[in-house]
Amino acid sequence: MLDFLQFRGPWDWVQAAAWLVSIALLGWMVLDAIRTGRKYSEDVLSSSQEGVDELLQHHDRVR
Repeated sequence: MLDFLQFRGPWDWVQAAAWLVSIALLGWMVLDAIRTGRKYSEDVLSSSQEGVDELLQHHDRVR
């Protein structure tokens, strides 16, 4: 039943470690998305136009 928990060689340990890293990264991304969503409003997160960088426009006007 739990055949996947039987480690037969070093590659099984590498595979298990890769899955653990993948799960940790997924958890980190989900938590970061939740924190970002709580910290900033939807207006701020979706206010930028595609391909337009407001900081570059501001920098060009200062020169």
